[in-house]
Amino acid sequence: MLRRYFKLFVLIVFVSSAFYSCKKLDNFTNQAVQLRFSTDTLNFDSLFGKLYNASDSISVYPRSITLQVRVSNPSSYDVKTNISLAGNIYGFFRLNVDGRPGKQFEQIEIGANDSIYIFVQASIDTVQVIGFQEIIDQLLFETNGSKQSVALVAYAQGSNFYSNKVLNCNKFDDMNWNNSKPYYLMDSVLVPKGCTLTIDAGTHIYNYNNSAILVAGTLIVNGNINSPVIFEGSRLDDDYKELAGQWTGIRFLKGSTNNAIKGAVIKNAYIGIEIDSLSENNQPNLVLEQTVIKNMSAVGLLSYSGELKASNNLIYNCGLYGLVGEFGGDYELTHNTVYLGNTGTVRKDPGIVFSNAPLRDENGTIRFSIPLHLTLTNNIFYGNLDDDFFINNDAEGAPIESTIIESNLLKSKNTLYNSNGNLLNIDPQLKDILNNDFDLKAGSPCKGAGKASSILVDLLGRIRNSSHPSIGAFEGE
Repeated sequence: MLRRYFKLFVLIVFVSSAFYSCKKLDNFTNQAVQLRFSTDTLNFDSLFGKLYNASDSISVYPRSITLQVRVSNPSSYDVKTNISLAGNIYGFFRLNVDGRPGKQFEQIEIGANDSIYIFVQASIDTVQVIGFQEIIDQLLFETNGSKQSVALVAYAQGSNFYSNKVLNCNKFDDMNWNNSKPYYLMDSVLVPKGCTLTIDAGTHIYNYNNSAILVAGTLIVNGNINSPVIFEGSRLDDDYKELAGQWTGIRFLKGSTNNAIKGAVIKNAYIGIEIDSLSENNQPNLVLEQTVIKNMSAVGLLSYSGELKASNNLIYNCGLYGLVGEFGGDYELTHNTVYLGNTGTVRKDPGIVFSNAPLRDENGTIRFSIPLHLTLTNNIFYGNLDDDFFINNDAEGAPIESTIIESNLLKSKNTLYNSNGNLLNIDPQLKDILNNDFDLKAGSPCKGAGKASSILVDLLGRIRNSSHPSIGAFEGE
């Protein structure tokens, strides 16, 4: 019995000792202490502000990502420090100190050889921003008379701001976008039927989560090699600059006609371009030239029964498919490069697909069937699957009325394509895939292997060999 009580006594003493050893001691010093910081500057990427408009009821202002700084006390004594922002006149910066939001903090305790975290966010919400402005502030610390600081640097730029907007056909600013300042689409915008949106070279369009550019009328993009029109997501921090799936993409709706995109970069969306229906005027739904489509979580270019004319385009880093033509349609593709290696996703289906399959309803009944026309000349269609190029000839679909496949480099197990100057299952020898340089190496089998065409320059504007051009979007050096 005594032994049992002795064990209980020892246990109580042990638990009590552990409890008191964990208790924080009030060992504060009044001497000056130099705190240490994990960084001396917090740099925020560009933020967007909208020009003030008293009649505009929308007051959504983008915020930055949250950055953090670790504040350490290297001394053997506990300290108390006061933390504040030096300026913050317009409320650009928001603080959270060790879990507490606020603007000014008094007597924040930092234990001996311990640290706290301060989280900072930049936001443009109370000031008119015109053009491009640098915003500088300081995070101030006062510890027993010792004054220290961490710099806060952000950049703001004024933008044309749209949210869930049907563009006004009679308003010049709505139908003509220029490069004087970027466009920030908080939600989708619609180009109405009968209207034409023209976008000038050098214009930059940023798209917030799930936003889309919907075209029922006409879209004309007038970019060029030196001054492209750029469509991308609204997150500019490094982790998001090349990240797929940030916005929905550009969608051409039923009835949309005479669209032309030249000299564009379309990146970081779900589906880069989607053509939603058959042409209604015997002209291509879209003429696409010298455009880069990259970093799509699903598809680079998707067409449902559409008519597409495309030349000198590069499509790469798409999660599921690079190029898809479903339910028939008419496709004239010349000097394009679609590359589906190193996508970062596990693909099981070919990445370039054309199909004459009919459209069925939920009961499996055929609603309509459209013929498939293909003219594929001087293209590189290549991926990391054994079979990355596929034409589906559905027995219940409308006939494939014409197929011209010549002088392409194809990744396919179908040996029927190994004719008409096509190169089958041969490495195209692209310059530097890991760094997204899809130009041709000097020894590429694509150099000079193409058929003469009306396309006289390449994606970079270099003159093509008139009689023996290179296969793909790039002529090579």
